[in-house]
Amino acid sequence: MKACRAASAVAFGALAVAAALSACGEAARPEVPPVTAARPTATTDPVLSGPASGASLATAPPAPIEAGAAPVAAREPPMKVTIADLPTKLAMSACTDAAVAVVDGRASALGETLHAGDAMLLRAGEPVELKGSGVVVTALAAAPPEACAAAKRPPREVVRLASTPELTWGRGAMRARLQIGEGQGSSFYLGRLEGSAPVGEHEHAGSWEILAAIDAAGTFVLDGEESRLGPREVVFVPPSTKHAWRPDPGSSLRAVQIYSPRGPEQRFVALAAAEDAGAAPGSTRPPGK
Repeated sequence: MKACRAASAVAFGALAVAAALSACGEAARPEVPPVTAARPTATTDPVLSGPASGASLATAPPAPIEAGAAPVAAREPPMKVTIADLPTKLAMSACTDAAVAVVDGRASALGETLHAGDAMLLRAGEPVELKGSGVVVTALAAAPPEACAAAKRPPREVVRLASTPELTWGRGAMRARLQIGEGQGSSFYLGRLEGSAPVGEHEHAGSWEILAAIDAAGTFVLDGEESRLGPREVVFVPPSTKHAWRPDPGSSLRAVQIYSPRGPEQRFVALAAAEDAGAAPGSTRPPGK
């Protein structure tokens, strides 16, 4: 780490964040320490976080990632994202939007039952209990002022797995399902991403990417620096930051993916359409994130 960099702490659990620059006058560059280290403190600057132990991620048992496992950031991430075992609670308040993606098992809240693969956008305005058993990814974000001021907003919108078509590209090596976004009036996107293909280096101007890895084994490259990414770890990628993904041979990624604000996910539609039309897979952008 360069001596001129200084980190500022921001409490966001489960998903790590980027580092800050101080007096050097450079643009902010995220720094990536090993994710096999102990849970970060206010003086570290991880962009990846996972099980709360110093054990190797290859042997550490999966554990829910707790809100408040403080990463540090030069720019505050727009959302608080958590991988959690059920039951759990969403600490919602007025003008807060939340998304729930059921990874495994079954969850219930506000009179709705969600199965693996389902997702729900909530605007409850108060804490919500998520009951059931299994694993979920939750995301909390401040609602846009114009949406918060609206007279009526649906308290919940459920998106069933069966209602979201699977998009494929890279000769079937990559798959995505677009679940929460423009159709629900959400300022952010949430969907599923799976596949075994590597992801070439790229960036998203103006949007954060948050990748909650359910199953993963490989190397995540952020701004030129490498770190291992494993199961039940999450990575925050700031806007306009180059990143790439190299899976281990024979491994496959299964993740919940978020963009804030929404928009970059539309390239999955273009990639799938190009493949359906017979274009060379990945000819528009690298497959994946």
